[in-house]
Amino acid sequence: MPVYYGRGTPIEPGAFPAILAIGDSWFWYPLPTGYNLLQQLSERVLKPDYANILSLGYVGARLEDYVEGKFADDFQDELGPVNRKYYSAVLISGAGNDAVDFSLALKNECAGIGSPGACFDEARFDGLMRKLSGWMGRMIHDIRWAWRGEAAERQPQVFIHCYDYAPPNGKAAQFAGIPLPFGPWLKPAMDQAQVRDDPAFRQDLVKLLIDRIHDTFAPYDDDARRVHLVDSRGCLDIDSDWDNELHPNSKGFEKLATGPW
Repeated sequence: MPVYYGRGTPIEPGAFPAILAIGDSWFWYPLPTGYNLLQQLSERVLKPDYANILSLGYVGARLEDYVEGKFADDFQDELGPVNRKYYSAVLISGAGNDAVDFSLALKNECAGIGSPGACFDEARFDGLMRKLSGWMGRMIHDIRWAWRGEAAERQPQVFIHCYDYAPPNGKAAQFAGIPLPFGPWLKPAMDQAQVRDDPAFRQDLVKLLIDRIHDTFAPYDDDARRVHLVDSRGCLDIDSDWDNELHPNSKGFEKLATGPW
């Protein structure tokens, strides 16, 4: 039940991928077994006939990259007639890195602001969500277009998600005690904007951001169109299920896979 990371990875005999996944580090972080969502799904949730997954994207990938950037061609190739006939589902993970690139849509100056919601620049926030909605909508459209004319039961299920309430604690990525060149992501943006240095206040900011991502993607959730939004909010324990600011640990990914996913 392998997960193949990237196009060109040798396919094991008799183990052609039945699921196409394109995503950021929740699908890729880090590669050893058990440390990302795809590995957990493959080993603990999916039936053997559907447990082989091809993953596109990479750590740090943005949703924009799947539509107009460096992963767009690979994604479109997999939707072509040679490859798409093998896929029963498409999994998409994206939006977190886009939000980081937007500095979490915070105001440039949040000093003295006493309400977490008031720290957001509403025009920037709305612009970010409009872009995320457009990119996600484009991907779902392209998937449906690739299978146009096929009987409904032959069209793939599409799964998207909205992450969980990550801890803005300034912890960067590491593996086996060795620092990795990723992060932190949330605390620096909040520090730059001079957000009040109160863990509960900052956690509420994250909650508002994740809830807005969920609400932005919610209109795409439609069983009749075989599109499903996995609502993973509130699944993870803030103290024990996170490896750093953005990534669950193996226990956390297991909880996500065997719970909301």
